[in-house]
This record gives sequence, structure tokens and C-alpha cells, in this order.
Amino acid sequence: MGDFILCHKDRTSPRQVADAFSCLAEQGSENPVSVEHDGYMVAFFPKQISPAQNFTLQENGDFCGSSGTFIYKSLMGEDALRALLQDFTIEAYNPEDYSGIFTVILRKNNRLYLLTDPLGGNRVYENGQKGLWSSSFLAAATATSRLSINKQALYEYAFQETTYGCDTVFKEVSSLDSLKIFDFTKDGPIAHDKNLTFDFRENTAPLDDLVAQTVRMLREAVKPISRMFGDKIRTALSGGYDSRLMLALLKDSGSTPGVYVYGSSDSPDVTVAQAIANGERFPLDHINKADYPIPSPREYAQIIQDNFYALDGLPGEGIFDFGANMDTRRKRSDHGHMVFNGGGGEIFRNFFYLPDRNFTITDLINSFYSRYTTAFCQDEFNEQDYRAALHGKLKIALGAKVDKLNRQQVEYAYPAFRLRYWTSRDNNNNTRLGPYLTPFVSYAMTKQALTIPIALKNHGIFQAELIKAISPALAAYDSDYGYPFNRQVPTKVKIKNTLTYFRPPSLRRY
Repeated sequence: MGDFILCHKDRTSPRQVADAFSCLAEQGSENPVSVEHDGYMVAFFPKQISPAQNFTLQENGDFCGSSGTFIYKSLMGEDALRALLQDFTIEAYNPEDYSGIFTVILRKNNRLYLLTDPLGGNRVYENGQKGLWSSSFLAAATATSRLSINKQALYEYAFQETTYGCDTVFKEVSSLDSLKIFDFTKDGPIAHDKNLTFDFRENTAPLDDLVAQTVRMLREAVKPISRMFGDKIRTALSGGYDSRLMLALLKDSGSTPGVYVYGSSDSPDVTVAQAIANGERFPLDHINKADYPIPSPREYAQIIQDNFYALDGLPGEGIFDFGANMDTRRKRSDHGHMVFNGGGGEIFRNFFYLPDRNFTITDLINSFYSRYTTAFCQDEFNEQDYRAALHGKLKIALGAKVDKLNRQQVEYAYPAFRLRYWTSRDNNNNTRLGPYLTPFVSYAMTKQALTIPIALKNHGIFQAELIKAISPALAAYDSDYGYPFNRQVPTKVKIKNTLTYFRPPSLRRY
């Protein structure tokens, strides 16, 4: 399924529900399957471009439906939904059984439950009356009688392109805690912990063993998708690590994916991708978004409106373009294709470019979350308050009891904060179109990546070894870093990276 609406009929007026449905129609989601349970109504909408079987109903009235891309015990589609319906209890929840980017709503034994993927890659929004929940921020906002600005969240969106924690830019609209499973009772939802556990200690196994373990996990993650979609998979190829690893995995699984690249003809991404495509003799779809024609004023107004609704009101990239963004997203999702995205591959690298030692949460904010200017802020903005609120949200996301973090906890900030809040805001926009997946982002893969020594993540060493182990041929091509992934990182590159690693966090604010 694509979008969904779940509403408590005693807490939501018919007008609010109708407004939410109208909003989703503007966003392109129509003709839902609707079911009811004990005062609740659930509407599951088909994906807009490439519908998939993501709903099952049993004779006794139990049902299970998913929004996004749901994988359970390596099963997909209706098989996965039936298996979950058979197995599910809150007490028996095991996060390692799940992968994908999804929200599942199921009725079993006269109870109604909602759960997202373990790391929370699919956002669920709640309206102001706490009686309507949706995959669409705009639908939840439209079904709220009064809206007022959440200043902290608005600053976060302006500075970081997203909002953190359960906040949205409106005080009255929130997102559900993605680390909870929800039991929807007559009195409203009751939250239960997912109880995710992580080992923040380095794995001392030899490099070859770590690579072999990780390659085995990656192959197992891609296998069910390749088995279901075959060659109907599309993936980007650029000059970096993540897309190269993605292509290597797909070809290794037996799939011949459709490959595309964005950029001008002389951009490093395009030249590297073309060299690989020519050498490996596969077609490459090259799209330069800058070549899209300038629309007329009337067409431009329609494009902006389409972008606003299709990107759920608050995209990181904005809504002002000539139509290339949504046109390319829709085309890559057509004819039942699964779209692979390499987002999250940085779990195998030193994403924050920090050395191997302990840091504080303030250090982390200085290092990565201070890339903003207050020049456009008015006197009402208080930077100290803004940073204190961000500090609190990071601490909660990391599950930290104190401000001092060991180096693996710092690594956890990437999936727990960056991916959970920055990447997830766009996942909903892609999964409503068709099958879409970021295979590197899973609970099991995150647990594995957190144990990889920082020394191996530095300079992309570990990820290059993964590519080389899966496809020596693809590893041998040049990258936009200036060297192929099957050779030692040049000394001058290591020196440059090391200077960045040891740049004090306090100086990175400026």
C-alpha cells in the first residue's frame, strides 16, 4: 500500500476525516480499502504508480496491511502479511525478523496494533485531536481544527531540512514515537517499547572475517527483493561508494537492474557511471534535470502545487523546480519497478569525520548540526535555547543516560538521528509512489556496522573491501574520489581526511 489513514471515530469529526481524504486525493492517493475495528476506521491506499499487494483479510475479520515496503522473515507481499498475522504478539516481537521501510496496521484477537520498521524509517503523523493518524503530514494537519507554529521545529526545518523527535512545524501535529509499538484501545493508543539493543563495543575479529560476515548479511538482505522483482529493479549509479555497493549486490543476486545517473555530462558522477556502464556493457539512463524546459507561468504554478502535495508540504529540497524532481521520481517507479536507494550506506564509513575517542553530545552538535546561519533570524530567536532543545532530542534518540558518548555511540547517532529523522521524511514520499527500499538501513545491519572499528571506517576502507569482495570487477573502476576502490587510498587523500578528523568540534561550528 501507499498512504493510510487510521481514525478513532469518536475523536474525529466526519468533516475532519473527509478533509484528510481530500488532502490525500490532492497528493495522488485515492480508492482505498477500508476496514473497521471497535470504533476505529483504517483506510489503506494503493501505491500511486506501481500498486503492490499489501493487504490481507481473513474470514474471522482479522487483517494486516502495510504502508511502505514491508519485509518479514525474508518474505514480501501477502506472504509476509499472513506470516506476521500468524506470528504477532507484542511479547514475541523480535526486531531482527523485520526489514524494509514500513508501517503495518493489523487486527488480531480483537486488538488493533500499529508498528513501524525497527529503526523508524516510516513516519506516522497524529492530528491535534489525537484521533487521526496518517502516513501524510498534510493529511494530519488538514484534519486538525487549529494550527500554530512550533518554533523549535520550524528552526530545525530551516537549518537542518527536517524536524526531530516527535515534533513537526505545527504544535498540534506530532509524529508517533518510532521506537514504540502501539496497541489501539477504545481510550486511544497504548505504547510499548520495541526494546532494541545495541552493542557499543568494537568487534576485534580480523578484517577479512568482518567483511565476510557483512557481505553474507548484505546478500541475505537483497535476496528476497531480487527473488520477487528479478530485473524489475532500478538503482542509481554515481561516483561514490554506496551506489557502487548497491549495484554490486544486485548483480551478485542475479538481477540485471535498470541503472540511471543524474547530472550534467561533465559531472564526476556521470563520467564515472558512464565508464562503468561502458566497461560492463549495460545501458545507462542519463538524466540532466537542468535540461528540463522552462515552463509557462501557468504550468509553473501547477508544478509548484504538485510538488507541494506530492512532497508532503515540507521537502528538504524545496518545491521550486521546473518539474524534474517529481517527474523523475514517478518515472523510476513505473511499471512495477522496485527502486533501490543507497541512502544509509554511510553506516560503513566514518560519517561524522571524527577521530576514535569519546565525545560529548555538544561536540556532536558542533561537528554536524551547527551548519546554519542565524543571519535571517529575528530577535525572538534564542540560539542557546535552540541548541539545548536539540541536545535533549539527541540524548533521547541515543538512549544516553549521560552526555559523554563512546565512539560507537557517536556512530549510532547516524542511524538513530540522521536516518530516523532526516531520511525518513522523504521515505514516505517515495514509498507512496511504488516499491522503494534503502537496503543498508535495517536493524541487523546497523547492529553489525556499529561494531566495525573506526580505523576501518576511516577513508572508506571497509566499504571498499565490501565492494571488492562482492564484485572485484566493479571495484576496479575509478571513483569520483580520484581512485578505484580496489587500490590503497592515496596518501594525500589520507592526510586531507585526517586533518578533518582531528579538527576540534568547537571549530566546526564556524
